[in-house]
Amino acid sequence: MAASHRIRVSTAALLLCMATPAWSDPAPPAAGDPPVAGAPAPVPSPAPIATPEPGAAPTKVEAAKDTAKAAALTPILLPPGKATRPAFQLYLEIDLPVLTVGLVFISARAIRTQKAYCAPLCDRSELNALDRTTAGYWSPGWVTSSNLTLAALGVGALGILVADEGPLAALNDAVVIGEAALSATAAVSIMTLAAGRPRPFLYGETAPLSDRNSTDAGNSFLSSHAAVSFAIATSTFIAARRLHPNSRLQYAVLGVGLGASTFVAVSRVLAGKHFITDATGGALVGASLGVLISSLHASPVSIVPVVSETQKGLGIQGSF
Repeated sequence: MAASHRIRVSTAALLLCMATPAWSDPAPPAAGDPPVAGAPAPVPSPAPIATPEPGAAPTKVEAAKDTAKAAALTPILLPPGKATRPAFQLYLEIDLPVLTVGLVFISARAIRTQKAYCAPLCDRSELNALDRTTAGYWSPGWVTSSNLTLAALGVGALGILVADEGPLAALNDAVVIGEAALSATAAVSIMTLAAGRPRPFLYGETAPLSDRNSTDAGNSFLSSHAAVSFAIATSTFIAARRLHPNSRLQYAVLGVGLGASTFVAVSRVLAGKHFITDATGGALVGASLGVLISSLHASPVSIVPVVSETQKGLGIQGSF
């Protein structure tokens, strides 16, 4: 009867391997062997070219390799850490433009000079039946509640990442979550300026006249608070899912995030800042962009087969 294999677990690299002989150190991999998990991760190489045709001119093959190298993205590198950290890979050619465009789009709100077309008092009969139920609302207290909850949501997301990954990897992943929030704000800002919808407090006289005559009074559709909060909640969930794919922690993060985001959206309605349709639309845009932006960032962690003369199995390799 054959002797049973002993199994070794390398927690640093999450490598499951069968050693031969048992408990002996593996020999260095031969040239051409796949990388062994736990070794320093290589810098990502340029995209490979297609297999050259037989008899292809060497100069053309080299030219194709040069083109692939020039087209490769520039990763923003981090020192090697745990094999499953961070959750997102940043690229200079992707993340810098996204942040720049988002900031420019958001600044459009600051240069608006027109007040709402019906200020200082609008006719509620122009509203649909659903939004008419909240016309005239005004509550500074709910404004404060929405602002504080949104801030707490952002701080909480950052706190979870720092506690889980450490400051450097957390900063890396926080950039992607920030991009999701920024993209949501940018998309909402363009829609807001295009729609020019009066805020609910313009359909009553409870709000101060200065507020009803302000340029901000025509920025109802969509709710940027709802969009940002749902973008943070969903993108943080994507990060938690990658960091802990087999843990229920990811669903706890999602539940708390969606609960806080819903509170923000409802608070904006009760504050008289947005109608129900404004908050709902903002939530849908924010949640969608939170998933989209974070999912467009590949994980720097990859699963690779490990095969050599002395060991075999699966390993997780990080590219930083």
